[in-house]
Amino acid sequence: MGAQPELDRQRVRFAVFELNTVTGELLKHGVRVRLQDQPLKLLLCLLETPGEICAREELIRRIWPEGTFVDYERGLNAAVTRLRQVMGDSADTPRYVETVDRKGYRFIAPVERTSAPQSAPPALAGMRFPGAPRTTPAASQEASPSKLSRLWPYAAVLVFGLAAGGVLGWWRATRPVPKPLVRLNVDLEPQMTLAGPEAVLALSPDGARLAATVRSSDGIGRLATRRLDESQLSVLYGTERANRPFFSPDGQWVAFFAEGKLKKISVRGGPAITLCNSDASYGGSWSEDGSIIASLQLYLSRVPSAGGSPTPVTEVAAGEMIHRWPQVLPGGKAVLFSAYTSISGLDGARIEVISLKDRRRKTLVRGGTWGRYLPSGHLVYINQGSLLAVPFDPDRLEVRGTPTPVLEGVAYSTATGSAELDFSRTGAVLYRSGGAGRGLVTMQWLEGSGEPRPLIAVPGNYLSPTIAPDGNRLALTSAGDILVYDLGRDTMTRLTTGGGYGNPLWSADSRYVVFRGARAMFWTRGDGTGNPQPLTQSKHQQTPWSLTRDGKRLAFVEVHPASGADIWTVPVESDDAGLRLGSPELFLQTPFQERGPMLSPDGHWLAYSSNESGSYRIYVDSFPHKGHKQQVSEDHANYPAWSRSANELYFWNFRVVNQLMVASYKVQGGSFLPDKPRVWFEKNLASFSTTRSYDVAPDGKRIVALIPAEGPEAQNRQSPVIFLLNFFDELRRRVPTERK
Repeated sequence: MGAQPELDRQRVRFAVFELNTVTGELLKHGVRVRLQDQPLKLLLCLLETPGEICAREELIRRIWPEGTFVDYERGLNAAVTRLRQVMGDSADTPRYVETVDRKGYRFIAPVERTSAPQSAPPALAGMRFPGAPRTTPAASQEASPSKLSRLWPYAAVLVFGLAAGGVLGWWRATRPVPKPLVRLNVDLEPQMTLAGPEAVLALSPDGARLAATVRSSDGIGRLATRRLDESQLSVLYGTERANRPFFSPDGQWVAFFAEGKLKKISVRGGPAITLCNSDASYGGSWSEDGSIIASLQLYLSRVPSAGGSPTPVTEVAAGEMIHRWPQVLPGGKAVLFSAYTSISGLDGARIEVISLKDRRRKTLVRGGTWGRYLPSGHLVYINQGSLLAVPFDPDRLEVRGTPTPVLEGVAYSTATGSAELDFSRTGAVLYRSGGAGRGLVTMQWLEGSGEPRPLIAVPGNYLSPTIAPDGNRLALTSAGDILVYDLGRDTMTRLTTGGGYGNPLWSADSRYVVFRGARAMFWTRGDGTGNPQPLTQSKHQQTPWSLTRDGKRLAFVEVHPASGADIWTVPVESDDAGLRLGSPELFLQTPFQERGPMLSPDGHWLAYSSNESGSYRIYVDSFPHKGHKQQVSEDHANYPAWSRSANELYFWNFRVVNQLMVASYKVQGGSFLPDKPRVWFEKNLASFSTTRSYDVAPDGKRIVALIPAEGPEAQNRQSPVIFLLNFFDELRRRVPTERK
């Protein structure tokens, strides 16, 4: 026991690691991590002076004894690389070891050294104050008043010390004792797997029950729940294709998104109840006042938990594209959410907070996603698979201090910013472990049943590939900006900067590009000369979708809080000065969601998708005068596209996997007569809920499409689900908050 205080003095903590500098034992989340001799010596050197530069020459001298025959420079580089691999660090975006060019290395993470406990105070008997005379008891009793007056300062110090010691002892005896972090693996049933790569897990507020979207033998995802003291999941039927579940405050209901609607279901089962339509499905939070804040469109809305019409809560600002992943703060006065400059990708992601009283917004974190306030007094968020924590004042809506990594290897999506992570009010955490984020795509040429051929093989957050009518260039969205790729010269031209743009669409003469911005549609020249110019101004989100072959009519979608996504068309004028629009005309407005209006090459038909049947289907109606509506697909279809060279209509089928379908058709006697759809490309392709991810080439023989960068095996690989107990105690230890 006598050696334990000495060992305690040698324990060094940083982020999720703890190093015993005497034994060389390195722990991560309490689990020992193997570290070779040279990386260990390197780490010890860096931890001696955290925040300061350790010169390469000094590190070499400390790591290798004098007379060692080795290539020191290469050996030091190898030691740094191995150390970073063990800690999951990166040379480009370091969290622990930073390279200082031509000088050395520096340890940049906050370091905590555990001090040895103070020894017990000496016995009061025999204590002698400095300068006091040695006396016998008898002599003490006979001390003169003058001597007593000289001793009173020491007596006062003694009394104060005793009082302070008593208070300190009482505080130590009554304060809560931090509980150790406990890590458990959660085993799902062998016949069930998690049904997606993102946002399929939820934990009840009391930490006693989990909910997950699981896929069983039929390949369809459904919600299932399980108390953590039980061994089996209970599937909740009627929740087909559910995603992004979240619990009610009492833990008795689970809300979820499915097929264009926000729904809820009791954890005991029964019918699923539709609350409202939803054009997007990027998270929700159930407030204690009985309302739900959810990402239903491109912004956040409030919905009564009993069902009803959504009321907008946020507005998409200039440079923003979408708001996601809300959390209502305690008391229901404010909401945390993530704001993005692009539909896909985390470039420019921010954690924001908005007051529900006066709608004032404040940026809390730049470069983070999935922000959550925890009762421990922290704001946590995801950055490149790491969970970071920073003290947060929910009254002032302010962060204080420096963010600190507290949990590594959390599965997350680089496309939507979601994380497989949820918390309870009791300090429990449920998460799925993972490596690099999922969601990146490549751009490929498809030619029917043949293998895809790379077009842009480097993975990225690409969206909305659109081929110019002349077939020479491709417009796309990346990181919220519009780019043009020259197919012949293999060059990329940027048309916008600053983010917040999407859905590019070429003019009929391939000179101009129309695209979406914040509450407006814009146009700019396709060669990159000139600046973007507004085509429209609206308080509602407008998205261009298609032009007739002659370029004189544009079809677009406007999202209205009352009616959802509606289809409009507008005349277009084009000349050397640019594009101008006439007066918009409403084509289709219903209580349902109508998406992806595509005008046929001859301008006589308009294809679109609608969830009027309860699931999205493809329909075609006559244009400009509707009245010859024809259903083309069965359920679970979206994003139609006309061939420019044949009587064929393409669309997505997402019943189980994302397949590209095609239906041949003919027009007879003023009627549109489609054949039975067939699979055109059967492999699982990328798809997004608010924008297209393929386009048909002008020759009708090829299609450009987005394909997940991860292969099917990686997409379907089951990552471990982990349950942590006493996480708030761990947070308070690693990231102390100010006590009031």
